[in-house]
Amino acid sequence: GKTTLARIMAGETKSHFVSFSAVLSGVKEIRAVVEAAERRQREERVKTVLFVDEIHRFNKAQQDAFLPHVESGLITLIGATTENPSFEVIAPLLSRARVLLLKPFTEEELSQILERALKDPERGLGTMAVEIEPEALDHLVWAADGDARTALNSLEAAATLVRPDEGGARRITRANVEEALQKKLLQYDKGGEEHYNLISALHKSLRGSDPDAALYWLGRMLAAG
Repeated sequence: GKTTLARIMAGETKSHFVSFSAVLSGVKEIRAVVEAAERRQREERVKTVLFVDEIHRFNKAQQDAFLPHVESGLITLIGATTENPSFEVIAPLLSRARVLLLKPFTEEELSQILERALKDPERGLGTMAVEIEPEALDHLVWAADGDARTALNSLEAAATLVRPDEGGARRITRANVEEALQKKLLQYDKGGEEHYNLISALHKSLRGSDPDAALYWLGRMLAAG
């Protein structure tokens, strides 16, 4: 989804789109992108949008390499990160950027996405004649925890578990979904922002003398590892 949004921005601004992952790339790749962007701007008068996935994986020196080219306008940098950018992105780069928070999908939105996937014959399961029970759909939405990719993968897994009836139709039940999911994957990072969100909830529950809530948040952290 993040890469798609970056591509749309490049398309709307009639810019050349370049994408690479901070996990696999370094300063050498950055230099190559900058050289190509300079040549493209000089010869074709075309701007470059550079999309860097997992930008928090770049160290300070690597992030510094972007600064002069962002300041000059040679490249438009779009960085994606699952971490808090205030902690993981250097201040000079952050001050020249606008931070946009991509929020998880709501349950209603996820339901619409799954229902659309069931009917779409080209990009979905429309050719499989799949139907889903309301309770099964609700369980898929709950387990996805706001993540559309997880929801779609789970729907596809559940559909493949169902044998077609005599008419070729497949009906997904709650039991099929539970079999496909096995268990819900809970978001948790021991040293990141999600850890502090959860432990803050635990502390507030204890201070508020709410034993049920305190036990829930403690169990939530333990279940997630």
